[in-house]
Amino acid sequence: MLSLYPASLSVTPMIKFTRIANLSLMILLGLVLLLEATGRLPQRLVTLFGPWTELMALPIIHLIPWYALNDTAKPRFLRFARGFAAINLMLAIALCARVISNPDLLNRPPFMMGMLLMALLALLNFLGLNQKYKHLQLAVGPLPKQPERLTAWGAYMMAHWRGQLSLAQSFWVNGFGIGSLLAALMVIGLSRLLEVTDVSLRMLAAINIVGFVISGMLWLWAITGIIRSASKHAERGGSGWVAGLTMMLVFFNALAMLLSTLSSYLPQMKEYALIATGHDSMSTVVITSTPKGDVLNLRGTLGEGSVARFAAALKKTPQVKTISLNSPGGRLREAQQIASLLKSRQLNTYVEGECSSACTYVFLAGKDRAATPNAHIGFHQPSFPGVSDTTLAIASSGMEKYYRSANLPDDFIQRVLQIKPEGMWYPDREELLQARVITRVSLGSEANSLFDLQSRDEVFANLSNSSIWRQYERHSPGKMNEVADLIWNMKQQGKDHLDIQDAVKTATRDIYLRALKSAPDDLLDEHAQLLSEQLEAARHISPQACGQLIKGRLSIHRTMPEELVKRDTALMEKMLASSPRSVSHYMGSKEFARSASKLQERLSPLQRQVTANLAAYDDQPMFQCDAILSMYRNILRMQDTDRHIILSALMQAK
Repeated sequence: MLSLYPASLSVTPMIKFTRIANLSLMILLGLVLLLEATGRLPQRLVTLFGPWTELMALPIIHLIPWYALNDTAKPRFLRFARGFAAINLMLAIALCARVISNPDLLNRPPFMMGMLLMALLALLNFLGLNQKYKHLQLAVGPLPKQPERLTAWGAYMMAHWRGQLSLAQSFWVNGFGIGSLLAALMVIGLSRLLEVTDVSLRMLAAINIVGFVISGMLWLWAITGIIRSASKHAERGGSGWVAGLTMMLVFFNALAMLLSTLSSYLPQMKEYALIATGHDSMSTVVITSTPKGDVLNLRGTLGEGSVARFAAALKKTPQVKTISLNSPGGRLREAQQIASLLKSRQLNTYVEGECSSACTYVFLAGKDRAATPNAHIGFHQPSFPGVSDTTLAIASSGMEKYYRSANLPDDFIQRVLQIKPEGMWYPDREELLQARVITRVSLGSEANSLFDLQSRDEVFANLSNSSIWRQYERHSPGKMNEVADLIWNMKQQGKDHLDIQDAVKTATRDIYLRALKSAPDDLLDEHAQLLSEQLEAARHISPQACGQLIKGRLSIHRTMPEELVKRDTALMEKMLASSPRSVSHYMGSKEFARSASKLQERLSPLQRQVTANLAAYDDQPMFQCDAILSMYRNILRMQDTDRHIILSALMQAK
């Protein structure tokens, strides 16, 4: 091919080196992409170098400078390439600035090497293209505007659109190569680029809409040119059956595109349009803070706008230390950016309700990650309306990388990726601890949902929805109003949630004790059986939990299995609704002394010593737990008369 430049225009060593560098990287990093696509690229390399390898591997970043530095490149293309190199250099500088401001990235030498290589190549491309452009101006003077030719991009695309190109070129180069392969590479490249940028979810949705439109226009351009070229194929001396076969393939391709548009693209476009216009189908998370501002409560779905709301809440409460979560999930993009803000502040995360799907991204960003035994932390594959299996696989790959960056074990991650979007896997407490999802088990009360209530009327309505509180009200009319006033006043005064809980227990203690003391024998038996099971469940959590249960300080609703919680509530309702017993027994009576002596014979010396003076063993909750559990188990094995005397006396002593 003849050179378009004068023979006097020399090719400098820098230009030669730049062309070789671009070509080498295209080959090398193209191989990296191929290995990653086939799953043969060692994960250790991806983790070390990060996403920069994927950005650098975008062919267009290296192809344009490489071709522009060739002697056959046209002056117009050289001007375009120089502008492209300038934009690429500015992007590289911006990325370098971001890396320098992030200490975590500075501590990864391989990552820094990849980023510096990208920046150096961008600088080299800009200098090389600028040098060639100046040399060309010196050799031939100001570059004249070139008339449109068939080989220019605009004329080439128009020639294809009109069917002026050969059928083979229209079908294979423009249809398969540009219309399909290049469009797919653009989508993949855009997805990779957006993964490492901090654009908002709304902007991301708008970019995806533009991408869909461009891809659709590219497909329409390719398919129209193929049809028109096929209709002229016989006139050019081509085979009629080849043209007919091409038309048939085009028909099936158009039919497949129509079906894909209806089943996949339109649902995605609709969802993206709602997000881009600020009408996300998922609601924005509700954020409240405790009076002291040390805990932020995040409730509800993580819809578009949740990041902005969370950032504003952090700005208002700089003293916050813990983020309490209760969310079924939401947008992964929002969750990732909330997690990034949370991690940069080194905040703790806490769950006593539910944290599923995208919420786990936020939870895993916590420095200390605590959950109550009854908390539900759920995992599954990502989902989005209309996504194909291929798109789902790409999204799952991103989820896999995120969970791996959170240091979750591979077997746990693979279990998550097997759960379909419509399903949910809730690992048990031991699985969460073993996988390091949670760093510790909480006994509850670290964040109180009462602080989510914004008025005294909401507090009263919350109490009214509880059947147990309705029973309290029946036994003591006006009690709910009294407790609602108490909670709201203490909340307004900025009291700690533990202080409020203690005050509520004190306010209802008299009703609770009256119900226990007057309960009939069958309900006391049921209470003893339930208490022994609760002690066993608390001991399984920790000795401290068992000790707190004995003292009446453990929140059974946050720590006990759901079945025990339901039985406890049902039993209290039955006690409140039952008729008072006719005869009660007391510890000072002779009948109690006889029955108690029989019980003492069943206990070990240490257990007798502990039950006689529980307070002396406050620093040894395991001894307390074993002694009280053994006592109730043995009470339940005694004859009816002795058992009922002891249980009645124990209740009267409370």
